[in-house]
Amino acid sequence: MPKIDLNEVELPELTLTLERKLILLAEIDALVESTLELRSAFAAGGHQLDTSAWKLVKTVDDVRAYRSRRALHGVSDQTGDTCEMDSHASSSRSSSQGSMGTRDKTSSLGSSLHDKSSSLGSSTSSSGEGRGHRKVPKKTARPPAVVISGIIDGTAEDAMLGIISDTEVKFKIRQAYLKTELDDARTLAVLVLPTRENPFAYAAVKWGLEPYSHFSQARDFVFLEAAGFSTDSKGEVVAYAVRQSVDLSDILDLPRLPNIIRGYMSGCQTFGNITLLGNTGHPTVEVFSRAFIEMDGSVPVNMAAAAYAEKLLALALCMECAYTHKLAYLMRQATGRGHHGSSRQITSSSNCTNCTRAVGRVFFLQLQRGGCCRICQRTFCGRCSVTRKMYVSLGNEMLQKSMLFCLECLLEAKSLDARIVASDKINW
Repeated sequence: MPKIDLNEVELPELTLTLERKLILLAEIDALVESTLELRSAFAAGGHQLDTSAWKLVKTVDDVRAYRSRRALHGVSDQTGDTCEMDSHASSSRSSSQGSMGTRDKTSSLGSSLHDKSSSLGSSTSSSGEGRGHRKVPKKTARPPAVVISGIIDGTAEDAMLGIISDTEVKFKIRQAYLKTELDDARTLAVLVLPTRENPFAYAAVKWGLEPYSHFSQARDFVFLEAAGFSTDSKGEVVAYAVRQSVDLSDILDLPRLPNIIRGYMSGCQTFGNITLLGNTGHPTVEVFSRAFIEMDGSVPVNMAAAAYAEKLLALALCMECAYTHKLAYLMRQATGRGHHGSSRQITSSSNCTNCTRAVGRVFFLQLQRGGCCRICQRTFCGRCSVTRKMYVSLGNEMLQKSMLFCLECLLEAKSLDARIVASDKINW
């Protein structure tokens, strides 16, 4: 299927009343609150899932992706609601028993994760096309839940810097590194914009497209995208990122693209800073995500869930995206001040500033490659510098360029406060 550029699609104007905006924001808050409850239950269960209910899809470093093994077939709306209510009642009774074993906790968590995901799925699916109720086919399946958990380097603020995409350029940079969920997206309406005082608060309604060229037709999604910080039951501040399908068919008539099926997704990623004893070592973040995707069509639900889990696993790369924003910030700062007043001595020497090796000469058939650091403009050899591939926006395209940085500037960028960078980028 040829690639569809959403920028070439003429979109109708979307006008949201204040009441509708508040409803959408409340939906985001409810999803975040539900995810934080599941995150707490997951921690109480020893950060383990019941392997009889959950299948490990993939592991990358210290981050693992799971999908639920349960899929209910041939369930009518009424039966589904009854099962859901019974499940929630059972979950509530289980959560009130403080002396339950670890296996009971993980089993209860698995049930809650699946049922809450299914609940969201049924609510969005049932109102997807027009204002009428969509008929349930004879053979239906609740979408399996997906869970991502693990530890990554960085801070929760770094994660937000890498994930938030309130502009088209930030979205393209995010997708270049993360390649998650969507190939392209357009903003339909903005609910909350970042400010210099609160640079990580963002919410918008978007329309996105994912080709799924490997195994199925392309899907499009109308969804809420949001990011920010919330507080869990223990009073700990946790960062979150949300993508949640939403039905706006009563006020929005999107063009029907050829060979495109409407999909439904619900996902909430959370990032909590891990406290370091005595401030030793590098900062790390605990990642917990719950999600599901319902693709309709003939795609097997387990195949869709496994593919979705692998895509969400790339969220660990949000730190690389944040690192790129920090390096771009330092380059911008260096250019703005013209290097005047800098405590570092700018050199044009052919020798490395750090080790005095000759740069660009051949020794023992090995080229001592190097060059000028893109931030401090000092000369370094290949051993005292690092060449990073960074994405640069050029119109509607993202170009990958190799840039050289010295180790000192790389360390400065890594330790830079993400809030400072995020606040500054609002004016870019």
